[in-house]
Amino acid sequence: MTGASLIRADATDKPVIARLIQLYLYDMAAQDPFPIGADGAYAYDYLDRFWQHPYLFHLDGQIAGFALVIDHCPITQTAPCWFMAEYFVLRPYRQQTLGRTIFHAILNHHPGRWHIATQSQNRAGDAFWARATPAEGRNEFKTRFDDANWTLRAFDWDKRRA
Repeated sequence: MTGASLIRADATDKPVIARLIQLYLYDMAAQDPFPIGADGAYAYDYLDRFWQHPYLFHLDGQIAGFALVIDHCPITQTAPCWFMAEYFVLRPYRQQTLGRTIFHAILNHHPGRWHIATQSQNRAGDAFWARATPAEGRNEFKTRFDDANWTLRAFDWDKRRA
């Protein structure tokens, strides 16, 4: 996809990603209602914890989404293992292969064992990850974590696959 770029975020980008998380949670609230705080914002307490390998991505110079990658799977306690803690594509940029293109760029930055998990009620996210993750060599299973049902996809990524 021409015009797509992946940028490693730094501390100066943290407020931008914090604002994008509000849009992400708003989208997620359609399936899993999140309470709004008295300040009009969704509570999100994981940004510092997930700020290990943060990314912003753009399409034609415009912010199109973000990703937060961590170095272990909190669901299975597997380490080393790359885990997509958060992944969000803004609505105007969905259905344009941007999500898959950027995801594969992230995989190439972090070759090795991967776990991708979606909550069972997130049908759109589950359909995306079913298409975006490699079918060959992928193990998929249902699990329960943090009082929620999840689908977890486990696979190994080698840059030569790209």
